[in-house]
Amino acid sequence: MKKNIAQAGQSTIEFIFTFAFGLSVILLIFNAAMNYTTGYIVHYATFMASRVYLTAENFTGSMADGGLSSVSSAEGKATRAFAAYNLQIFNIKTEDFAINKLTGGNGSEYLTTGARTLFEQRIDILGRVAGQKKLELVSESFLGKEPSRAACAARVCFAVTNQQECTPDMDITLFDDGC
Repeated sequence: MKKNIAQAGQSTIEFIFTFAFGLSVILLIFNAAMNYTTGYIVHYATFMASRVYLTAENFTGSMADGGLSSVSSAEGKATRAFAAYNLQIFNIKTEDFAINKLTGGNGSEYLTTGARTLFEQRIDILGRVAGQKKLELVSESFLGKEPSRAACAARVCFAVTNQQECTPDMDITLFDDGC
Protein backbone atom coordinates (compact mmCIF):
# COMPACT_ATOMS: atom_id res chain seq x y z
CA MET A 1 0.00 0.00 0.00
CA LYS A 2 1.27 3.32 -1.03
CA LYS A 3 0.50 6.38 0.97
CA ASN A 4 -0.38 9.45 -1.12
CA ILE A 5 1.18 12.37 0.69
CA ALA A 6 -0.23 14.97 -1.76
CA GLN A 7 -3.83 14.34 -0.63
CA ALA A 8 -3.15 14.16 3.10
CA GLY A 9 -5.40 16.58 5.01
CA GLN A 10 -7.73 17.30 2.09
CA SER A 11 -10.75 15.85 3.89
CA THR A 12 -10.07 18.13 6.85
CA ILE A 13 -10.08 21.23 4.65
CA GLU A 14 -13.26 20.08 2.88
CA PHE A 15 -14.90 19.51 6.26
CA ILE A 16 -13.94 23.00 7.48
CA PHE A 17 -15.32 24.67 4.33
CA THR A 18 -18.54 22.63 4.43
CA PHE A 19 -18.99 23.24 8.15
CA ALA A 20 -18.45 27.01 7.79
CA PHE A 21 -20.94 27.17 4.89
CA GLY A 22 -23.53 25.06 6.73
CA LEU A 23 -23.16 27.07 9.94
CA SER A 24 -23.56 30.38 8.09
CA VAL A 25 -26.73 29.12 6.37
CA ILE A 26 -28.15 28.00 9.72
CA LEU A 27 -27.33 31.38 11.31
CA LEU A 28 -28.87 33.21 8.34
CA ILE A 29 -32.10 31.20 8.69
CA PHE A 30 -32.10 31.74 12.46
CA ASN A 31 -31.65 35.50 12.05
CA ALA A 32 -34.43 35.65 9.43
CA ALA A 33 -36.73 33.82 11.85
CA MET A 34 -35.83 36.27 14.61
CA ASN A 35 -36.53 39.21 12.28
CA TYR A 36 -39.94 37.78 11.38
CA THR A 37 -40.77 37.18 15.04
CA THR A 38 -39.62 40.66 16.03
CA GLY A 39 -41.69 42.14 13.20
CA TYR A 40 -44.81 40.29 14.33
CA ILE A 41 -44.36 41.38 17.94
CA VAL A 42 -43.74 45.00 16.96
CA HIS A 43 -46.75 44.96 14.65
CA TYR A 44 -48.94 43.56 17.43
CA ALA A 45 -47.70 46.20 19.89
CA THR A 46 -48.31 48.93 17.29
CA PHE A 47 -51.80 47.59 16.60
CA MET A 48 -52.71 47.48 20.29
CA ALA A 49 -51.31 50.96 20.89
CA SER A 50 -53.31 52.21 17.91
CA ARG A 51 -56.45 50.70 19.39
CA VAL A 52 -55.73 52.40 22.70
CA TYR A 53 -55.23 55.71 20.90
CA LEU A 54 -58.45 55.39 18.93
CA THR A 55 -60.60 54.35 21.89
CA ALA A 56 -59.03 56.24 24.80
CA GLU A 57 -61.30 59.23 24.79
CA ASN A 58 -62.26 59.95 28.36
CA PHE A 59 -64.79 62.71 27.69
CA THR A 60 -62.37 65.41 28.83
CA GLY A 61 -62.19 67.36 25.60
CA SER A 62 -63.87 70.70 25.48
CA MET A 63 -66.02 71.88 22.64
CA ALA A 64 -63.87 75.00 22.32
CA ASP A 65 -60.72 73.13 21.25
CA GLY A 66 -62.58 70.56 19.17
CA GLY A 67 -61.62 67.72 21.49
CA LEU A 68 -57.87 68.10 20.97
CA SER A 69 -57.14 67.97 24.71
CA SER A 70 -58.56 64.44 24.91
CA VAL A 71 -56.49 63.50 21.85
CA SER A 72 -53.23 64.42 23.62
CA SER A 73 -54.33 62.35 26.59
CA ALA A 74 -55.01 59.43 24.25
CA GLU A 75 -51.54 59.80 22.72
CA GLY A 76 -49.92 59.39 26.14
CA LYS A 77 -52.02 56.30 26.85
CA ALA A 78 -51.07 54.79 23.49
CA THR A 79 -47.36 55.40 24.12
CA ARG A 80 -47.63 53.72 27.51
CA ALA A 81 -49.46 50.77 25.91
CA PHE A 82 -46.65 50.39 23.35
CA ALA A 83 -43.97 50.62 26.05
CA ALA A 84 -45.73 47.92 28.09
CA TYR A 85 -44.58 45.29 25.57
CA ASN A 86 -40.93 45.79 26.61
CA LEU A 87 -39.54 45.76 23.08
CA GLN A 88 -36.14 46.97 24.29
CA ILE A 89 -35.23 43.26 24.37
CA PHE A 90 -35.25 43.40 20.56
CA ASN A 91 -33.46 46.80 20.43
CA ILE A 92 -36.64 48.68 19.58
CA LYS A 93 -36.99 51.92 21.46
CA THR A 94 -40.23 53.56 22.51
CA GLU A 95 -38.99 56.65 20.66
CA ASP A 96 -39.41 54.70 17.38
CA PHE A 97 -43.18 54.73 18.00
CA ALA A 98 -45.22 57.66 16.70
CA ILE A 99 -48.87 58.62 16.37
CA ASN A 100 -50.38 59.87 13.13
CA LYS A 101 -52.52 62.55 14.67
CA LEU A 102 -55.70 64.08 13.45
CA THR A 103 -54.50 67.63 12.94
CA GLY A 104 -57.66 69.27 11.73
CA GLY A 105 -61.22 68.59 10.84
CA ASN A 106 -60.37 67.36 7.36
CA GLY A 107 -62.35 64.19 6.73
CA SER A 108 -59.63 62.59 4.60
CA GLU A 109 -57.29 62.45 7.62
CA TYR A 110 -59.54 60.14 9.59
CA LEU A 111 -58.50 57.02 7.67
CA THR A 112 -54.76 57.53 8.23
CA THR A 113 -55.02 58.21 11.93
CA GLY A 114 -53.33 55.62 14.09
CA ALA A 115 -49.87 54.43 15.10
CA ARG A 116 -46.59 53.85 13.28
CA THR A 117 -43.28 52.29 14.33
CA LEU A 118 -40.06 52.62 12.33
CA PHE A 119 -37.22 50.29 13.33
CA GLU A 120 -34.11 48.60 11.94
CA GLN A 121 -32.92 45.00 12.10
CA ARG A 122 -29.67 43.39 10.98
CA ILE A 123 -29.89 41.15 7.94
CA ASP A 124 -27.38 38.62 9.24
CA ILE A 125 -25.77 38.04 12.60
CA LEU A 126 -22.14 37.82 11.52
CA GLY A 127 -22.25 40.57 8.92
CA ARG A 128 -20.50 38.36 6.34
CA VAL A 129 -23.33 37.71 3.89
CA ALA A 130 -24.92 41.16 3.61
CA GLY A 131 -22.29 43.27 5.28
CA GLN A 132 -23.35 45.67 8.01
CA LYS A 133 -26.53 46.76 6.23
CA LYS A 134 -29.77 46.84 8.16
CA LEU A 135 -33.35 46.32 7.14
CA GLU A 136 -35.52 49.39 7.58
CA LEU A 137 -38.90 48.09 8.71
CA VAL A 138 -42.21 49.89 9.21
CA SER A 139 -45.20 48.77 11.22
CA GLU A 140 -48.37 50.78 10.67
CA SER A 141 -51.81 50.48 12.13
CA PHE A 142 -54.24 53.00 10.68
CA LEU A 143 -57.63 51.97 11.94
CA GLY A 144 -59.32 55.28 11.22
CA LYS A 145 -60.43 57.62 13.99
CA GLU A 146 -63.86 59.01 14.36
CA PRO A 147 -64.16 62.54 15.69
CA SER A 148 -63.97 62.90 19.45
CA ARG A 149 -67.19 63.44 21.36
CA ALA A 150 -66.26 67.06 21.99
CA ALA A 151 -65.63 67.67 18.28
CA CYS A 152 -68.90 65.92 17.48
CA ALA A 153 -70.77 68.10 20.00
CA ALA A 154 -69.15 71.22 18.54
CA ARG A 155 -70.29 70.23 15.03
CA VAL A 156 -73.85 69.55 16.16
CA CYS A 157 -73.91 72.83 18.10
CA PHE A 158 -72.67 74.70 15.03
CA ALA A 159 -75.27 72.98 12.85
CA VAL A 160 -78.11 73.88 15.23
CA THR A 161 -77.13 77.38 16.38
CA ASN A 162 -74.51 78.54 13.85
CA GLN A 163 -72.20 79.27 16.81
CA GLN A 164 -68.94 77.56 17.72
CA GLU A 165 -69.90 76.73 21.30
CA CYS A 166 -73.22 76.07 23.00
CA THR A 167 -73.83 77.53 26.43
CA PRO A 168 -76.17 76.19 29.11
CA ASP A 169 -78.56 79.16 28.72
CA MET A 170 -79.39 78.21 25.11
CA ASP A 171 -81.89 75.51 26.14
CA ILE A 172 -80.51 73.06 23.58
CA THR A 173 -79.98 69.37 24.12
CA LEU A 174 -77.28 67.98 21.88
CA PHE A 175 -77.67 64.36 20.98
CA ASP A 176 -75.97 62.67 18.10
CA ASP A 177 -75.58 58.98 17.39
CA GLY A 178 -72.38 59.50 15.45
CA CYS A 179 -70.75 62.30 13.50
